[in-house]
Amino acid sequence: MSRLNRWYLALAVAAPLALAGCSSAPPPLEFGAAKPSGPKLAARPAANGSLTLDQWPNACEVLSDDEIRSILPQATGFERDPVKVTIINFNPLSESAPGTTGDVPAGGCEFKFGLPSEYESEHNSNVKVTFTAIADAALVERNYSEDLKDARKRAGEGTYKKEFRDLGTSLGTDGCFLPDVSDGPTCHQGPYQFEVSGMSTADGVGEYPESKRNWTEKVLTEVVRTLGPRMR
Repeated sequence: MSRLNRWYLALAVAAPLALAGCSSAPPPLEFGAAKPSGPKLAARPAANGSLTLDQWPNACEVLSDDEIRSILPQATGFERDPVKVTIINFNPLSESAPGTTGDVPAGGCEFKFGLPSEYESEHNSNVKVTFTAIADAALVERNYSEDLKDARKRAGEGTYKKEFRDLGTSLGTDGCFLPDVSDGPTCHQGPYQFEVSGMSTADGVGEYPESKRNWTEKVLTEVVRTLGPRMR
């Protein structure tokens, strides 16, 4: 074999190896568990009343990077976007006190981050935490019970039936339910009622719609387990 032919042969062998090295698969997605480490959320609403909106927590500060990484160890590139929440009076026994209704600029927050994926994306995953009521615990419990009843009823209506699920106290709060198994939980704990939602297109979460169910079971429920102990 001539020197030129040997050179072409070496090139033909080396090229696929080089390409294989450049297209390595992303590492398997890892899931962890809740490890609450943030400060207590110490809302003190008046008896039979709601917390004034200027005392509401900034939702973008209720979940730390470390708490998210406890659930998703490979999460990187964290970014937070506040979400406006509009609060109305939900106490039918009395008129709303001044300052307890209106807009809360950071009543909710979308936590965006990246997870390993074949197709690179800085923020291919997110978790959203939204406070829907902060009031006397008895008022919150009553409001939650009405929402639970409505969600159970709606699940059986319409052409496409939902898989409603009452989780009770299994996530470490006073109560949680899933309007559908692929939806995020609605929960209440003490003076707080809140919702957790989100999604991911990262490898290892699964194909839609199964990815929604997996994200709820493996991530969103652990976010609830992170927040619940800090609301007592």
